[in-house]
Amino acid sequence: MGKYSLLVDIEKCVGCQICEVACKQANNLPAGPRLIRVITVGPVMVGGKLRMDFVPMRCMHCGKPTCIDACPTGAITKRTDGIVVIDEATCTGCKLCIEACPFGAIKFNDEKNVAMKCTLCADRLDRGQQPMCVIHCPAQAIRVGDINRLTEAIQQRKAKEMCHIDEIHNRNL
Repeated sequence: MGKYSLLVDIEKCVGCQICEVACKQANNLPAGPRLIRVITVGPVMVGGKLRMDFVPMRCMHCGKPTCIDACPTGAITKRTDGIVVIDEATCTGCKLCIEACPFGAIKFNDEKNVAMKCTLCADRLDRGQQPMCVIHCPAQAIRVGDINRLTEAIQQRKAKEMCHIDEIHNRNL
């Protein structure tokens, strides 16, 4: 396995927010902070039709995470598999990582007085299991794995869809 990545196919996401609920339950989160949140984009006119997209936002597990550099205690590290994690025992709750994250992915747990973020359910991945958001997504819009394989799978699906559209168009001529 290369580096883990979470890929969201926004063309499949229906905005149900089940990923948010599954994540909160899996991480025993208090009311308030969400480690994955579904953003609604639209409705907007596209090609003369209304369109609305739903975009699940979470930690991007950046190649060069700004949160790591911002953390004065070294509580944030990047694992060899690409997953960025926060060590609660080392976090002092200074919130500098929250300010440094360009995606707004790091949240603050007031009950524990520590920063927290999506870990791609690293403990589950370590046991060969999928993250909870992936398991519970009814539209199968969320996938986790090697970024190159995920991108290739999406490209293959889109190529098949385009062939199907061309086939329908040709039948109607």
